[in-house]
Order: sequence, then C-alpha cells, then structure tokens
Amino acid sequence: MSALQHSRSLVRRYAAGVGLGGGIPLPGVSMAVTAAEVKLVSDIARAYGEPVTERDALRLIALSGAKNVGVKAMGELASAVPVVGWIARPALFAASVRAVGEAAIRHYEAKHPQEPLHTA
Repeated sequence: MSALQHSRSLVRRYAAGVGLGGGIPLPGVSMAVTAAEVKLVSDIARAYGEPVTERDALRLIALSGAKNVGVKAMGELASAVPVVGWIARPALFAASVRAVGEAAIRHYEAKHPQEPLHTA
C-alpha cells in the first residue's frame, strides 16, 4: 500500500468518525473536530515518513481553526435547529475533516510523490 492510499483511507475513517460524533448535540464538539484534524494530519505526515513536532502541531491547530472556522461555526449553530440541523451538523464536520485531510495529502504528495507507506 502506498502512502497516498493509506492517507486517503485515513481521511475516510476520520471523516466518518467525526460525522458520527457530530451527531452528538452538545456545544463545543467543534473542538473535538479540530483535535481530530490535527491527529489526522499527524498520521498522514507519519505515512510519508515525516515527523510532526510540537511546533508543527500548534501550527496545524491554528491553521485548522482559521481555515474552517465558518464551517465549524455553522456546525455548532446547526445543532440548535431541530432535525435539519442535526442532520447537517455531522455532514459539515465531516466535510471539514475531508478538506483538511486532502490538503495534507496534496502537501505531502508534492514533497514525496508516490512514496511507499512508512510504518515506523
């Protein structure tokens, strides 16, 4: 399995997990989405053999928060709308995770095209 295939699999799994978690009608779930995005990017970096330092992780949190603040805010607001909001919120959070994951894949593929999976 290539790093690209593994990373796409990670994006699908993380998006599905966040989508399920987004169905929990509690405020602040978007913070858990940000944490999942940081972990996802860290796992993608590892698949390409790149370490993620503490500094990198902090930058990822800032980037994820700034880039998807609108989507996450919409997700939080959606939870206040019965039925429609409860359906939209998981989809919005999953879309946020997919966007971050695909951006990370593009970044690492540009640096390491067709890299084999690093398992260490």
